Amino acid sequence: MQKQPDVVAGVDMGATHIRFCLLAGDGTVLYCEKQRTADVIRPGVVDGVAELINTQLRHYQVCCRGLVMGFPALVGKDKRTIISTPNLPLQANALLDLAGKLEAALGCPVEFSRDVNLQLSYDVAQHNLQQQQVLAAYLGTGMGFAVWLNGAPWTGAHGVAGELGHIPQGDMSRQCGCGNAGCLETVCSGIALKQWYEQEPREYALGDIFTAARDEPFVQQLLDHAARAIATSVNLFDPDAVILGGGVMDMVDFPREALISSIKRHLRRPLPYQAVRFITASSSAFNGAQGAAALARSQFMPSPYVTPVPAVHG
Repeated sequence: MQKQPDVVAGVDMGATHIRFCLLAGDGTVLYCEKQRTADVIRPGVVDGVAELINTQLRHYQVCCRGLVMGFPALVGKDKRTIISTPNLPLQANALLDLAGKLEAALGCPVEFSRDVNLQLSYDVAQHNLQQQQVLAAYLGTGMGFAVWLNGAPWTGAHGVAGELGHIPQGDMSRQCGCGNAGCLETVCSGIALKQWYEQEPREYALGDIFTAARDEPFVQQLLDHAARAIATSVNLFDPDAVILGGGVMDMVDFPREALISSIKRHLRRPLPYQAVRFITASSSAFNGAQGAAALARSQFMPSPYVTPVPAVHG
């Protein structure tokens, strides 16, 4: 096999699955793969991730110029420190100097990012919104949220901006995975939806909740919590557009238009009510990993950014 030019890598580590992408210097996606997170990290995060990447580097006979890795977590301003991972089965010692250990195992620079910022970056590029102000709400395992300002994700003074899922708009009698009581995610998240579903036997599958149980009080309350939280963010930021997505919103018969109508009922009039646009997020399982790889390309390769093209999936 003829040796190809150097590549960059992107990894999107979720609570259930980990996605991986190799991106060439011209923006071509060489390879994407999805595995169960528990299987990959069983030998350890460093060993598992390094083997995932090195296997494909050997296959394509390429060197990796850099890795960007996304987590459903708080990531420090230094892009190397994982502060909190409430939805990942990782102990604190597994995160200690993780960037440095991965750099030693892969022989390339490593940066971390919140996973929603990677999804946001991908969606912004897909919809040509780079010069606009954009909010994104990704209702999945948690309530993911991200802000696009001045041509990049806005991370705040300490790298942890955009934690809409952890505003105190939930059940104050319940402790969130982050350690606080009453976070929005206690009543508005995939975790909360699954916990409700498992409280008693159901005659329908979890994935059919919005077909069979849309009118159930808990489901309606979850949608109302989402609408009020997203509307609050729109009233605060006055964005050009709001991107809506995530695993829960991708479920069969999710009432997207009803959610948007509910959000708009809470918006300040005449603006932003009259001007804000709502856009459906791209739903490919590899968007986060491809967004991570694209960011790695812009960070570690000198050529200008090119939106990733479709890949061959493993």
